[in-house]
Amino acid sequence: MSDSARSPISGCTIMIVAVLVLVFLVGFSLWVPFRQAGEIEKFTQAAAAPVPQSRVTPTDPAAIELTERLEAFEKQLTQPDQEATLELSKDDLNHAIALFPQLAELRGTFHVTEVAADGIHADICYTLNGRPRLARDDEPGPIAADPRYLIGKIRLSPLLGKRELAFRVEALEVPGSTVPEGFMGHFSTLRIFEKSLADARIGPVMAQLTQARLESGRMVLARIPGQAVPEVVTDEQIQAGGSKVALFIGAAMLGFLLIAGTLLFMGYRAQLRKIEAEEKAKSATDDA
Repeated sequence: MSDSARSPISGCTIMIVAVLVLVFLVGFSLWVPFRQAGEIEKFTQAAAAPVPQSRVTPTDPAAIELTERLEAFEKQLTQPDQEATLELSKDDLNHAIALFPQLAELRGTFHVTEVAADGIHADICYTLNGRPRLARDDEPGPIAADPRYLIGKIRLSPLLGKRELAFRVEALEVPGSTVPEGFMGHFSTLRIFEKSLADARIGPVMAQLTQARLESGRMVLARIPGQAVPEVVTDEQIQAGGSKVALFIGAAMLGFLLIAGTLLFMGYRAQLRKIEAEEKAKSATDDA
C-alpha cells in the first residue's frame, strides 16, 4: 500500500467535521436564549408596573356572598341529574384573585377590567425571563436571568378540556410595541388552574364542567346533565410552540450534517482518485 493510502488526512477530516458539529450545536444552544431575550426586550420593560388588585377581605359582604355562591355551585354538582350554573362578574373575578390562595400568583399581575361578549379584558404585568447571565452568590444554579415585565392589556376567552378550565389569548396589546407572532404562539393559552388539577375541591369541580362561556357581562360556568366535557385544550396546542422550536433545531442540525457529509464525501472521492492515480503510476513504473 502506498504512503498516500496510509495518509492521516481522512481521519483528520472526520475529526474536524465532528468538532465543527459540536461547536455548531453548542453555539446554537447558546445563541437561542440570547436571541429570544433580545426579542422579548423589544416589547417588555425592565421595571414592574403592578396592576390594581381588589382589597376585599374574607369578612366583607362581597366576599361572603361570593363564597356562598361558590359553595352552592359545588353542592349542585353533587347532584348528577341537576343542572349547575355559576355566573361570575368582573368584580367576582377580581375578588377571587384577592381571596383564594390558588390564584395568589395573579395578585398584582392580573386585573379584570371588563367582561364583554368578545372576551375577558384585563390589565397584566407578567414576569418573563430576560437575558441569561452568570448567577450571583445568592442565586441557585450557575445561570440566572434578570426579569422582564410584560405590561399591557389582554383579552381572553374561557376554554374547557382535559378536565381543566383554561383561557385562550385572543389579543395582547403592549403600548408602544408590537408583540411578534412567534411569542403569541407560546402565549396562546393561559392555564391558570393547571396547578389546581390535583386540588381536592377545585379539581373535581373543573372535571364536571361542560360549558364555559361569556354572557351578559358574566363568565358562566355550567354543568349540563348528559352533555360531554369538550376536549378543546389539547396536548398538541400546549406543545405547539415547543414543537416548532424542536423542529427548527432539528432542521438546522440536519442541514449542517448534510453539508458536512457532502464535504466529507467529496474529500474521500478526491483522496480515492489520488490514490488510484498513484497506484497506476507505480504499476506502470514496476512494469517498466
